[in-house]
Amino acid sequence: MQNDLRSKTIKAISHLGLGSALGKLISLGSTLLLARLLSPADYGLMEIAMMFISFVSFFNEIGMGAAIVQKSSLTQAEVNGCFAIAVASSIILLIITLVASGPIATFFKHSELRAMISTLALGFVIGSFGAIPEAFLRKEMQFKAIAGVTILSILLQSITSVALALMGYGVWALVWGSLVAATVCSIGFYLLSPWRPYGRYGIREAVDLALFGMHVTTSRVFWFLYSNADRAVVGRILGPASLGIYGMAFSLATLPSSQITSLVINVASPLFSKLQHERERLNSVVIHMTRGIAYVVYPALIGMLACSHELILVVLGPKWIDCQIPFAALCIMGLVKSVDPLLSQVLTSIGNVKRLAAYTAMCALVMSLAFVAGAWLDGLRGVSAAWVVVYPLLSVKLLRDVSRLTGLSMRAYYRCLLPILAGTLAMAAVVLLVRQLMYSLGLQIPLILAAEVISGALAYLAWIIFVDRNAVQEIRQILIDLGAPAARFERWPFVRASRS
Repeated sequence: MQNDLRSKTIKAISHLGLGSALGKLISLGSTLLLARLLSPADYGLMEIAMMFISFVSFFNEIGMGAAIVQKSSLTQAEVNGCFAIAVASSIILLIITLVASGPIATFFKHSELRAMISTLALGFVIGSFGAIPEAFLRKEMQFKAIAGVTILSILLQSITSVALALMGYGVWALVWGSLVAATVCSIGFYLLSPWRPYGRYGIREAVDLALFGMHVTTSRVFWFLYSNADRAVVGRILGPASLGIYGMAFSLATLPSSQITSLVINVASPLFSKLQHERERLNSVVIHMTRGIAYVVYPALIGMLACSHELILVVLGPKWIDCQIPFAALCIMGLVKSVDPLLSQVLTSIGNVKRLAAYTAMCALVMSLAFVAGAWLDGLRGVSAAWVVVYPLLSVKLLRDVSRLTGLSMRAYYRCLLPILAGTLAMAAVVLLVRQLMYSLGLQIPLILAAEVISGALAYLAWIIFVDRNAVQEIRQILIDLGAPAARFERWPFVRASRS
């Protein structure tokens, strides 16, 4: 990995990370305020509307943004054609949604849903004008600009929603806030992007990109289906109470991986595309990024697993204690699910989206059947077991596909994760010992949880410094790439690691 590209990648991740953190803080603050101004019924209606809008949005701009990021050379006419197709497809989706909004409102027995879904569907057309400009910003790894636009959109969305809620607009405060965010993003991406639609609109030239984008969209749809199949099965077979428990366990267990992995994937997409013809460098980057995710996510997941009983009691309360079994299983599943999206991105970046679509279709079928069987045989524990047993086997198939196409060594891939996994298991052992000691002393649950967290953090840090010394050097290089002077790291533990 060349120094300039490495530095650019690290800085891109830092920009996205800071932007994501700030955006989430703003969003969290407005959500807490809106929760006091709006009723649960308002949020329920918005959830129903967004469930349909989120599914339809997979077909907006039909994945041509990903195609633009992936293709190494583009003509102006070709991109103009993509822009025209994106806008046209968004108008078609708008019309389809307007027609479908009535039956959806009737099915859920809430007439207001029709107007809400119809209004939210305007976001398809608004978003299509910013899709191609955003793709160019991602292609050039201008993530600082993307982060800035995203933060501004969240801020204005929050202000709009809170103001309208104070004025008594109810659920429409959320609807108009969503459209404001989409508008700000489109305008911001368009103004900051170097591309402008001028000259000939090469619709024919854009057909290949559109076909590539359709395969990407197909893959995303299958991903959406199998990612939500467990909830559908639990809700249909086991009932809403079980779904509430499972949903809470899933949200908590996937919190570390969903944040870190999505952050890295945003940067990996254009980076892998730049390296698609340099397979050796591409494989090296995949290994480094996989280790980077694991260094952060693995201790978080194993740590939450080790102290799951106390964590659920303190964070959620005693009434959620039934979350513990699915929560534990989902933490184990997260060890795989946190890193394998990078492998999916490799297939997209090297142009093998058909293989990725076939893989996600297989996942949708196999996982859905596994969820149904698990639910019938053993309820929530059976559904959780499907994630732990079946999903890792599917991930091996994905790694094998990538290995055949890029030459990535499966042995090297798994070997790079072993020291991190060993460190997290050693950390878990320390946490369990501390847990037993704290209970023997008769301490309160919150104090026991605090002792578990502190002891786990210290144990993992000790492992990195004294055992997995490659981690120290990788951390040092990341900090230097972010702009820290190298002279600051001529001290322990960096010097000790470099001399070992």
